[in-house]
Amino acid sequence: MLGFGALIATGHLEFWPTVLIAIAGAIAGDGFSFWLGQHYKQQLQRIWPLSRYPTLILQGQNFFNKHGKKSVVLGRFFGPLRAIVPTIAGISNMPAMQFYLSNILSAIVWAPLYLLPGILFGMSLQLAKEFAGQLVLLLIVIIVLSLLAIHIVKTLYRWLTPQADVLSYRLIIWAREHPFLGALPDGLVNPEHSEVRAISSLGILLIISALGFIVFNYYFFNSLFLNNLDIFIATQINLLQHPLASSIAAFMNVFSYHNFIFSSVALFAIIQLYFKNYKLIFFLVAALILPWALLLIPDNFSLFFKAFNQQSYNTSHLFIVAVAVYGLITTYAAKSYSSGKSQLIYSLAFLFISLLALSQLYSGHQTFSTLTGHFLFGLIWVVILSIAYRRHPAASPKINKPFTSTLITIAGLSILIFIFSKNTDFVNTHHKKNNQKHFIISYAGWLDSGWSILPAYRNDLRGNKKYPLNIQWVADRKKIIEVLNTSNWQQMDNSFKKYSNWLKPVTNPIDLPVVKHLHNGRYNKLTFIKPIKANKLLVLRLWPSYYYSQSKDSKERLWYGEVVFTKITKAPFVNYLTSINQFSGVLQKFTEDLTANYEFRIRGKKEKLSSNWDGKIILIK
Repeated sequence: MLGFGALIATGHLEFWPTVLIAIAGAIAGDGFSFWLGQHYKQQLQRIWPLSRYPTLILQGQNFFNKHGKKSVVLGRFFGPLRAIVPTIAGISNMPAMQFYLSNILSAIVWAPLYLLPGILFGMSLQLAKEFAGQLVLLLIVIIVLSLLAIHIVKTLYRWLTPQADVLSYRLIIWAREHPFLGALPDGLVNPEHSEVRAISSLGILLIISALGFIVFNYYFFNSLFLNNLDIFIATQINLLQHPLASSIAAFMNVFSYHNFIFSSVALFAIIQLYFKNYKLIFFLVAALILPWALLLIPDNFSLFFKAFNQQSYNTSHLFIVAVAVYGLITTYAAKSYSSGKSQLIYSLAFLFISLLALSQLYSGHQTFSTLTGHFLFGLIWVVILSIAYRRHPAASPKINKPFTSTLITIAGLSILIFIFSKNTDFVNTHHKKNNQKHFIISYAGWLDSGWSILPAYRNDLRGNKKYPLNIQWVADRKKIIEVLNTSNWQQMDNSFKKYSNWLKPVTNPIDLPVVKHLHNGRYNKLTFIKPIKANKLLVLRLWPSYYYSQSKDSKERLWYGEVVFTKITKAPFVNYLTSINQFSGVLQKFTEDLTANYEFRIRGKKEKLSSNWDGKIILIK
């Protein structure tokens, strides 16, 4: 349903036919399940696939007994019970008239309701082209902090906990049948065998695999998307700097600071040494050593791609080591608690790691792709260690004074935090700005061939190069605004009222907001519009380049940008502006009433121009 809704929003499917088909499918599906229940009764419990899910049948029966006639309506909106409730209704001899009435009414509500998230998602994809990544950034924050930290952690815990012993038993049986291949997993999960050899061997294999992946990606693979995503996130974070937020992020970064991690491990090891918990010390040292050894490799480490700035990784901040060490400590802390409390501990730990990652991004210590690689490597390593630790209970003697141990640990960590927060330059942790040099080009040189240095296409977040950069302008900002104002152009001001017009059936495109676009991770600085038809606008977006044109009298910045036709796009619940991917005649329209001198140039054939652009650009003096 999510996919169908997205296709509706993007215009590939019609809204009402899709809704009617979804309603008909929902009615037919539940009707068939009801018929099966009526005709086969309790025999269904012995027929595949229901024979594999006896607990699901029991849950459906309890749900039906509790809610009666309403269960058919309510059950449609509960994922696990949606398929079984109609069958239970048939087994329970629910009157057919009552069932089909509930079935039809609930399907009418269910179909558009379940298509709505897909429609909104599809709209976000469409708007993301125009909104230049704002929805993407918001989506990242929501998914990482909310869904991953709460929903996924709890879901995985609930699914893995009852399966862990069964999977471990099957793995031991398989290892006995395959002694050569099964030696490592057997040592990891079999309490009767030592885990040291298995952990050491798996650690070496993990390092070799990570290095192989890095080499493969560096020499054989390239992705504009992740590189642009790194630049986009870094650029946007740089725009969100605030002294208070910088101080909070810097405080969080203390927990990934190498001296703090090493001192914390030493403190924790000393406490465990006092309680003779030697095996936990071994696991803790293993969690520290392997990721740290991997960071000794020259240059940046990323499981995906090198970041846009080779110096972007701050080696004094060991996020990968923090994931492994804090993850193992979380496993140790959650081991002695009940299932509910363990879920809470794991969720809080994941939130802590997420905040630590955000702080690294905010302070400019690492890029998004590098953090993702570090997190995945640290997570795999801590999972290996945690399985071995939990499967070898004899290695963890009971601590007779847990309160004393906890109190000493908290006091020690508090002292470490105080020491390192005072002696680390963590207040001044603003994001490293991309200090680009400014280049000087002569005015004549720009008109001759210097214009061709600038890119031909706008490089958006996804690396798509569909929209040409068909205008260059040598002037200061004030002069550009003055010329355009006298040429019947309007500088765009996106007020709240205009954004609210998205939800109204407006017909004049000037009433809708014109959002900024991205190029190489930066939003355009100037946006102007000019109405040309009842439902169409001419839109100009300009970015400042790092080039200045110098003449005898002055030195002025070289701007470049795009001139595009824009039209109203109508979706089921929203109207918004989208750029038209057709550029013939756009510059002719642009020059109408233009009160400035200009010349045209044509891009060469070697630049692989798209079929909808003739390569023409305008140079304004």
